[in-house]
Amino acid sequence: MRYLTASVVAIGLVNCPAIAIAQRDCSTIPRGPARTDCYLALSQFYQGQSELAAARAQAQSDAAWYRAITGTDPPKYKPHRRK
Repeated sequence: MRYLTASVVAIGLVNCPAIAIAQRDCSTIPRGPARTDCYLALSQFYQGQSELAAARAQAQSDAAWYRAITGTDPPKYKPHRRK
């Protein structure tokens, strides 16, 4: 099923190449709504990266506090598996 989904997405991107274009330099796009959308998308991308880095730092800080207080590593998270 995973392979089928990846194939469908790949075929869709081949048929619509404008969707798959990754733009890092929005200044190359002519002024207008497309350029504004590019800057908004980059802003959201970098905000997501920032939030991810902050969450990782918080997790490391929490683990360090746990080790300092208990003298042992924090318990590992085990996801529940569906049966």
